[in-house]
Amino acid sequence: MSPRPDDDARSELRDLVAKASKRRDDAHQRAETEFWQEIDRLQRRYHGAQQDVADTLAIQRNQVRRQTQRYRPDQTADTADS
Repeated sequence: MSPRPDDDARSELRDLVAKASKRRDDAHQRAETEFWQEIDRLQRRYHGAQQDVADTLAIQRNQVRRQTQRYRPDQTADTADS
């Protein structure tokens, strides 16, 4: 059996694993954001499209609405002009 690594090696390994985990989490967040922003555009194609999107994704229509609102780009500039 190989000897246990020193504390520096273990600390370096933990740091590398933490960085890899953060990259994975960031990539997942980007993918979710892109997906729901695209769904937001698609649900506006025609009257009733939101229900068709929900049926295709096998989720409730209000879940489509909540997720698209959650991931919608910041619209504070639009509301400030109103």
